Amino acid sequence: MVWPAMKPALILNGEALSGHGDLERELSTVGVEVVFRDINEITVDIGPAGVRVRETVEGRDLGDFGLVHVLAFQRPTTALLNAVVDYAAAKGVPTCNVEGIGAPTKLFRYVRLANRGLSIPSTVYLPPRLLAGSYPDLAARLDLPFVLKSMTGSAGRMTSLVSNEDAFVERLRDTEHTRGLLAQELVPPDGSYFLLVLGGQVSVVLRYDSVDMDDVLATSGWEEARLVDPHEVDPAAQQAALHAAAALEYDIAGVHLVRHWTTGQWCLLDVSPNPPITSGRHAVDKVNAYSTYLKKRLSHVDQADDCQPSGVLAHDPTDSVK
Repeated sequence: MVWPAMKPALILNGEALSGHGDLERELSTVGVEVVFRDINEITVDIGPAGVRVRETVEGRDLGDFGLVHVLAFQRPTTALLNAVVDYAAAKGVPTCNVEGIGAPTKLFRYVRLANRGLSIPSTVYLPPRLLAGSYPDLAARLDLPFVLKSMTGSAGRMTSLVSNEDAFVERLRDTEHTRGLLAQELVPPDGSYFLLVLGGQVSVVLRYDSVDMDDVLATSGWEEARLVDPHEVDPAAQQAALHAAAALEYDIAGVHLVRHWTTGQWCLLDVSPNPPITSGRHAVDKVNAYSTYLKKRLSHVDQADDCQPSGVLAHDPTDSVK
């Protein structure tokens, strides 16, 4: 019997199967090719042309496979799964054994946003074994300086500028990076905004006026930000924030946007499901907006779905609820 040609299946963390010669021979007789890869052989590259998720052994794109099956879930599998699954869905690749697994890390959010056509800085994820020797490639890809940030956790946690190889090596030495680090293009900022999106509306807008690296690194905690009327904000910025919250299916979101100094394009630096409503400056305004949102939701409770969107698996467990 001649079977039609088909794409190979990618089995992640499939060591338990890869050693069974009988299985491979049986699959071969029916024209099925299986590729076994470890989760630490997966890279993610997000740039102006979109997202690419590849396996590092042969450099094949996940979109070239006919199925992605996750057989086991050792770290950092669960931290990467949502990003892998979202990319597979965008490429029309079925997945197996991934439903309900994973947390929406920064990497997942960046992949989802880029897959929806929103603008984010170029971002690279490399497994820890490849990260240590990656400085020359990252410097060429992202230019200098670039930003190094944790894949999980809040915006200001483990976020720093890297301007030379010594600083890069020192950061890796001083940091527990086995949970994942992201290297990201530094967007030269012309103003920075925090938009609180509640129920599909921009409810509160804070502007960080100083043109400083704090605009991008978000280490200031927005203590110097000033409250601005949402109607005075560029409609393109508001639309970007609303589209980002909708893409991630967050009914409540804190969106950090910067405008590129030279291109004028709005770039998304972070979209958090746990925005700082009760902390920082202008807490009263944020709490009032949140109270109005809750009143509106509760008055239409029979028409409203649960606030946990079905498309998001779980909140990032390392994010602090403020």
